[in-house]
Amino acid sequence: MNIDQLLLAVALMMLATAAALAVAKKLNVGSIVALMAVGMALGPHSPWPLVTGHIEELQAVGEIGVMLLLFLVGLGLKPKGLWSMRKLVLGLGLGQYFLSAAAIAAVAMWGGGLHWQGALVSGLALAMSSTAMPFQVLQERGDAGSAQGRAVVAVDLFQSLAAIAVLALLPVLAARQTHPELAPTLYKAVEVCGALGGVYLLGRYALPPALALTARGLGSGAFALIVLAAVLAAGWLMDRVGISMALGTLLVGVLLSGSPFAEQVKAAATPAKQVLLGLFFIAIGMAIDFHALASEAASLLFYLPIVLAIKLAIVLLLTMLFGLGLRAALVSALLLMPLDEIGYVVFASARHHGLLDERSYALGLAAISLSFLVSPLLISLGYNLSHRLGERRHAVGESGSADGRVVLAGYGTIGRSFCMMLEHAQIPYVCFENDVARLHEASQLKHNVRYGDIADPAMMAAAAFERARLVVVATREYAVAKRMIGNLRHFYRDVPLMAAVDFLMQRDELRRLGVERVVALAPEAALDFGLSILRTLDVPPDEAGAIIGGLKRNDYEALRRAGAVAQS
Repeated sequence: MNIDQLLLAVALMMLATAAALAVAKKLNVGSIVALMAVGMALGPHSPWPLVTGHIEELQAVGEIGVMLLLFLVGLGLKPKGLWSMRKLVLGLGLGQYFLSAAAIAAVAMWGGGLHWQGALVSGLALAMSSTAMPFQVLQERGDAGSAQGRAVVAVDLFQSLAAIAVLALLPVLAARQTHPELAPTLYKAVEVCGALGGVYLLGRYALPPALALTARGLGSGAFALIVLAAVLAAGWLMDRVGISMALGTLLVGVLLSGSPFAEQVKAAATPAKQVLLGLFFIAIGMAIDFHALASEAASLLFYLPIVLAIKLAIVLLLTMLFGLGLRAALVSALLLMPLDEIGYVVFASARHHGLLDERSYALGLAAISLSFLVSPLLISLGYNLSHRLGERRHAVGESGSADGRVVLAGYGTIGRSFCMMLEHAQIPYVCFENDVARLHEASQLKHNVRYGDIADPAMMAAAAFERARLVVVATREYAVAKRMIGNLRHFYRDVPLMAAVDFLMQRDELRRLGVERVVALAPEAALDFGLSILRTLDVPPDEAGAIIGGLKRNDYEALRRAGAVAQS
């Protein structure tokens, strides 16, 4: 493919994706359905293929989007919150996986006629749940911090580690050995612990200073590159020892979740995640072979519903036993129902070791592919039906919701005063500042100040400005304040907004932009100080009040005239 063909293919793919996303939004079926439909329409198995090769390479690049997705999920957790999920990981994660694997293996052996090794492999492969699909749905629907979000994280954490054991088990099954050698097992354990230690050192000690250094003077572009480099490094470390790359990036996100850079990191990673994750689902759609699905249609229509029903029923039962309400349990079961992409690897390895014949291998791959098609539709339908259960959604976890929180922009003298006032009033708040030196001052005073480019729309989305109780602009950089207010009014028109600026001229300009509650600090501060002067000079309170009131009358008309004379 030459450059002309490549540019045309990319342009057509983008247009098709935009149209498909618009249709999916109107039908309320989620973006995954749209992206996979684009892949199927333009892939090599389509009647009108646009892309005929390099599908595996596209999917590999798209895997970076899955890594970024899990990284962003990790940013929404805290280490304490992750530790508090240990019972879910060892209980729900372990129970869901092994019960599902046993039930599916039984169906494969007694219903499908496979020998016990092949049935066990099929159960272990098909019991794993997709990583990319549920987390994308959770983010789109704002459920990442919900009970179902915690359940999905717990299961994914367990399955990421279980995948190592499954892949290590295949050659053992092939050799019909019951006791693997101890030395390789210990060596693998040391490798895994070393990789996890490396990820911890990266996220805990190396990345925060690098982000601080970048924020001081290298700009937002370099900041985003540092974030992406860290994600790729964590994924590489995990991949070297055979662990899910997404697990490494999830852990880095968790380690950064308490950093003052968390929101800006989220803003830096989100655009790349959206593009690459979209590419991942498009590549999945391109890989779906309609002829293979059609050749196994009868078997797929029989076995796939059974497999999905087994996973759905087991997760539904276990999540309710772990205290989730009916709605959260149902949504969790639907989210964990799709089969996992790693099943492709498990089935390929099983065929290589002679554990599966060609037909069983092809049927397994077709089942995973078909689950990618039907699961997003079932999840969307399940979400719509679950709302009729009438249960209230409860956000859980350490990060909490941004609802009711005051957002301050700027931690100068004014912003610092506002932080103190809000703390005394016991009103939750967060303040954003783009000067790294001031973050140290804030940490000494124990003020909740985070690093961020407050005028960046991506930063506003990452910090959930749309759910703020009030946004207060207190930065002394008027150009930044004006740009921020313009973006706020464009993207979040309904969010309450107040601003403090220095001069009347600036206040007048912001009012023309539609900001009603703006205070000009220079005249207000001067007149307040002037009132103190008059009282010190024993001017009667009524007379002093009348003087100040006269200067304020008609929107500071007297001060404006004096300013005009001074300028002339």
